[in-house]
Amino acid sequence: MANFLRFRSGVAPLILIVSLALPFSAAAQSTYLNNKSTYDLAWQMLSAQIGDSDLLWLRVEPDSFSVIAATGQNGEEFNLWSVRRNSRDPGSVDELSGPMHMADGPKFIIPPKRFSQAELQFSKLWSILSAAPDNLPTKKPGTVTAAVASRGPVLGRADWPVKWNISVRSEREHGQVYALADGQFDGADISHTERGRKMNLRTQSDWPFDFAESRFAGVIGTGEHVFEIKVLTHGVEIDAISLTDPATVQDYRWNGGSFRRGIGSKPASIYTLTGRSQPFSITKSGLARLPQILDAARAEAPAGWNQIDGVEATRPPPAGKESGVLWEIKFQNASGGREKVVVRVRPDASIYSVSLPESLRAFDSYLSIKGMSDAFVQFQATLGTDAKFFEMIFREDRASIVLPDPQSPGNVVEYTLGSSGVSRGFSRPRIMENDADLITFTQAAGFHHQLVTDVPEMLIKAFKVENAEVFLIKLWNGAPFYKDPNGALFLQMRVGVPPQHSNSGHAVFRFDGEYVDGGR
Repeated sequence: MANFLRFRSGVAPLILIVSLALPFSAAAQSTYLNNKSTYDLAWQMLSAQIGDSDLLWLRVEPDSFSVIAATGQNGEEFNLWSVRRNSRDPGSVDELSGPMHMADGPKFIIPPKRFSQAELQFSKLWSILSAAPDNLPTKKPGTVTAAVASRGPVLGRADWPVKWNISVRSEREHGQVYALADGQFDGADISHTERGRKMNLRTQSDWPFDFAESRFAGVIGTGEHVFEIKVLTHGVEIDAISLTDPATVQDYRWNGGSFRRGIGSKPASIYTLTGRSQPFSITKSGLARLPQILDAARAEAPAGWNQIDGVEATRPPPAGKESGVLWEIKFQNASGGREKVVVRVRPDASIYSVSLPESLRAFDSYLSIKGMSDAFVQFQATLGTDAKFFEMIFREDRASIVLPDPQSPGNVVEYTLGSSGVSRGFSRPRIMENDADLITFTQAAGFHHQLVTDVPEMLIKAFKVENAEVFLIKLWNGAPFYKDPNGALFLQMRVGVPPQHSNSGHAVFRFDGEYVDGGR
């Protein structure tokens, strides 16, 4: 503060010394924070100088009491006044100093928000100070070391009320407790407590997730406003539609002790255009049941894959009969690495799907019979057994399916199955896809297995390209190039030289194994 305070020109500071005439031992124990009489005397000394002026800031410490008060004819200038205990004096006197003028007024308080003394509700301060240590989770009861009053933001309120920022210390633990002037506590910064240092919301179940859910609901409402919830080791973050601008998304965070709004916002199109998540209600998210959801996911993870690497909830676009929120929990093994086990869980803690990395799969490639069969199962689980699609494509490391987009009539959307499970791609307008070309899972399951087991090797020999391999298999009804009068489906295989699969060729077969077309 020394950088922006200076004496008013031509005005000498006042220093007034008042003796309390107390024994040294009693005076040494009496502070502005533990003795109301001592506090009251200091406030009387300050009041005599500032009258009923508005305040910008007030700070109480054990041995000092300071205020920044409005002054001047228009009340737009501000002075700092302080009362300090002189601990070196056996009589423990109080020293009043001031005024120290703020050269540029309230520009140094960001934002400049003055308040009246009545708004501070001094009569509530001692009950607030008494209860503050109970609002910080320390091993041993803490002691209040400072209390600062100013206007400040409160989540869920447009106005900035007067707040107390109360510092509490207990041996090696310390933190801040926030309270409104009326005595209502508004959370705490617990990051420097043992509980805060050891916090891991992904593994610990003794945190009040039900309270977090209800508090978020109190701020953003119970409507379908949330796009995403992320659970970090030291907090829960949510992205929700802004209360003031529906075209933007605001982030909020709970750190186990307090709830805060993020500094910036982002366009809602990040979610609405990509189709990654539809808005959902925080009360239907399952956040209150997070420990049960994580336990259900752990029960599905393979042995040795017990380290949680990510926890988030979204509401994917409807797939078959599934249209609600899904929690995605990612696990990694002790050695880390890029491979993940992905378990998707519904808010009621029932399992939706489990995706295994390549090293744990029962097949080497999605180009194999086992890989293709797994893709059929995963896509049906995601999209529903009655879903109809235009084509399904298999590659070594992934499979994809293209179908009408239920969210955008007239468009198509591609879902891809890979190491992280099934993910939705971008929606795009139809190009050559017609409803007459749609096929069902039942139709698609009727191809002969030898097409996948025997034909690839024959193709590679037929193309007479050294080191060639089949790198893609496409399943579709042949449109617009081929059409079977009996409605038979077609399989296309592409052959090339890795890694770019250059010098490639292709061959098309009907499901009954009859060769239709091909070339290089």
